[in-house]
Amino acid sequence: MRNNQRRRDPVKQSAMRLLTLKRIGQISAGIAVVTVSLGTTWWMNDKMSVTQWQIEGEPALKQAISDKLEAMPVKDFISTRPSQLGEQWLEEMPDMARVDVSRVLPNSLRIRAYARVPVALWQNEKSQLFLFDGDGNAYRQLNKGESPDLPLLRVDETQMTAAHQLLQLLQQQDVFDMDSLSEVRAGSSYWQVYFSKGVTWTLPFGSESAAIKQLASLLKQPRWSNRSWKVDARSSDRWFIRPAKHGGVI
Repeated sequence: MRNNQRRRDPVKQSAMRLLTLKRIGQISAGIAVVTVSLGTTWWMNDKMSVTQWQIEGEPALKQAISDKLEAMPVKDFISTRPSQLGEQWLEEMPDMARVDVSRVLPNSLRIRAYARVPVALWQNEKSQLFLFDGDGNAYRQLNKGESPDLPLLRVDETQMTAAHQLLQLLQQQDVFDMDSLSEVRAGSSYWQVYFSKGVTWTLPFGSESAAIKQLASLLKQPRWSNRSWKVDARSSDRWFIRPAKHGGVI
């Protein structure tokens, strides 16, 4: 009886077996490479763990950063990436304006921390006090027992940008030292600026720069320079000036 099964070509069968073995070899080699790579990565990650650091900056920031590094349960290469540490510390330490972190192989960090410099205090609608920096940010609420000698901003949160611009303009005038500035209040359409010795300037919204320049020029004249004055400069064509009484807002 005739066999209808087609005979397979031995050459083709051999070629298919070789191709299958080749593919299995490639897969095995890939697995071996991945295994070696992972093992090497794990070994390097562990061997390059941070064990020492050098920190420059304000003493309080140096101590805070050192404490955070000490408290880290794992200090391997991945966990101590400079960019990751910098972002984390900036979120956790509002008194820090900037931090530069670099790695010194194999196991060290070099850190330079820059402190924020508060220029005023901002009081919100709940009478809570916040430190206010030179970039116009209210960045941290005062801690219990803190009492920095800084001018007070009694302005609405929506007026903080304008108050920051006003502070910058006041820093440019050369009649009063900024150390004598005690308080800034926002009225309905004007600023009330208090200096020491009862001196006050009332300045219109939107015309602060011109008013401050004119005031500085006026108060340097001999007629006005030998006394302290309260000046209402809300009107562009008529100012009200009267002697300041000591014991004003300090």
